[in-house]
Amino acid sequence: MSGITQMPLRQGMVQEGAQRGVSSSAVAKRLLPYFRPHRVRMVLALIAMALVAVITAGSMWILKQVIDRALLSADMQMLSQIVFLLIALYFMKAVLSYVHDFVTAYIGNAIVRRLRDEAYSNIHSLSMDFFTRTDSARVIARLTNDGQLVQNALTKIPVMIVRDGLTVVGLTLFLFYLHWKFALIAFTLLPLSGILIARFGKSLRKTSRQGQSKMSDLYTLIQETIVGAPVVKAFQREDYERERFRRENQAYFEIYMKNARVESLSSPVMEMLGALGMGVILWFGGKDVVHHVWTTGAFFAFIGSALQMYQPVKNFSRSNATLQLAFSGAERMFQLMDERPTVVERTGAVDLPAFTKAIEFDDVGFSYQPERTVLDGVHLTVRRGEVVALVGPSGSGKTTLSALLLRFYDPASGAVRIDGRDIREVTFQSLRKQIGLVTQETLLFNDTIRANIAYARAGATEAEIMAAAQAANAWEFIQDKPLGLDTMIGERGILLSGGQKQRLAIARAILKNPPILVLDEATSALDAQSERLVQEAVERLMKNRTTLVIAHRLATVKNAHRIVVMEHGKVAETGTHAELLATDGIYRHLYELQMLER
Repeated sequence: MSGITQMPLRQGMVQEGAQRGVSSSAVAKRLLPYFRPHRVRMVLALIAMALVAVITAGSMWILKQVIDRALLSADMQMLSQIVFLLIALYFMKAVLSYVHDFVTAYIGNAIVRRLRDEAYSNIHSLSMDFFTRTDSARVIARLTNDGQLVQNALTKIPVMIVRDGLTVVGLTLFLFYLHWKFALIAFTLLPLSGILIARFGKSLRKTSRQGQSKMSDLYTLIQETIVGAPVVKAFQREDYERERFRRENQAYFEIYMKNARVESLSSPVMEMLGALGMGVILWFGGKDVVHHVWTTGAFFAFIGSALQMYQPVKNFSRSNATLQLAFSGAERMFQLMDERPTVVERTGAVDLPAFTKAIEFDDVGFSYQPERTVLDGVHLTVRRGEVVALVGPSGSGKTTLSALLLRFYDPASGAVRIDGRDIREVTFQSLRKQIGLVTQETLLFNDTIRANIAYARAGATEAEIMAAAQAANAWEFIQDKPLGLDTMIGERGILLSGGQKQRLAIARAILKNPPILVLDEATSALDAQSERLVQEAVERLMKNRTTLVIAHRLATVKNAHRIVVMEHGKVAETGTHAELLATDGIYRHLYELQMLER
């Protein structure tokens, strides 16, 4: 892959797979500020949940009255009144349940929307080294899959914890009101339940983090093989890719099953503890009813309350699994939000005035990794209006020079200056709006032709877009499309030919109308007809501009004002095409080799 956006090999996202866990309390503390804008909604939801809990506990008191005062005394009038009251209460409970479910869903979705917005916004503030060392599929997984885990928790957990918690508290108070001794017997099992839930949660957090990391691996594999489908098919590697996916999918399955094993075990354990407590209550409580120590209504109300508590307590166990998944997902999203740019705009940076004189690379040194020097003491001046070609073997530093000019990276030593001003002293916007870029690997978006050309300048008119397309030799093929400028071009422009994509990229640069132009292998890998059309468009684009041309094929740069030959990160030769051919140097050797190949 060529182009200034892809230089060093990818090394994976920082901390990806390292499994350096942050405590659940630390993640929860960081999430708290996201709840503050929703305080009124939270109060509304809490009130609704509290009323639901009161109605649930109150229904057990009504059950006691039905048995002790209506049924045993055969009072039909009281029975009718109690039934009417019960229906009214449960209707109210249904309305209140809708309110708290909807409000908590709104809060959860709004928080995750904000998390995604902040994470995505931070991505676009990062320097180019982040994108060259990070698998895009892992970023996608964090914004989508991990965000969904957080969303699931935020829409479910508050209901489970608050509503079910208040329900348990209300029912507990009622149990102690009915028979405090039996209530104590029932609650002797709660500490054991709490210990078990904590142990399950710790195990779930670990396997959740592993599972999400493995899911990122699957995202990466799927994305690479779909984008690289032509290569897979051309080399008949379908079976290999199927097997590779099967292994990764199996690894994810095994991690997920570890999670499922723990999650599935938690509910039965809680049920067994509940059954043990219920058995004790039934035995001793039934004995008191038989001996008339306790009323039948109180007994059934106690049993009903204990049974009503079963589901909320079980939900606590289940919510723990959901919560641990969410903490793991939020942790990974926060890692993305915590990434910081390595190339930053200085405090007090000024706008770069319109370019008038020269671009200067002053003793520039640079390396992507400490052990590999890419540029070493480069001195180069490009005067206004000049076309300067950078040529040389692969890895000689040609593309890196253009990346430093756009300030995608900062030099390790020396400086890049425009009109005598160090570009580290100016704003990103004022620098980059004066530089146009056309690369070998044309970067187009899954949108219309119009939107892709207009990407260079917001608010461009129809006439300006058409003029740019005509200047780039793109208007003819655009007119052949049924929808013209409104034709969708597919992901990465897949519905267009290589030459058509390149001409759209040139049209985009023409519309931007920058005084400085960077052409990175802009006419390579095209057929003769496409190359002729693209070359004509490039010549129009270069007119009256200062142009830095990065080329592998030397035949395309013969007319440059100067040709700079790079080797081992240094300027090895400089001159015109004729001057360099007259010397027995690197350029002449490369040129003769290419002529022989043709």
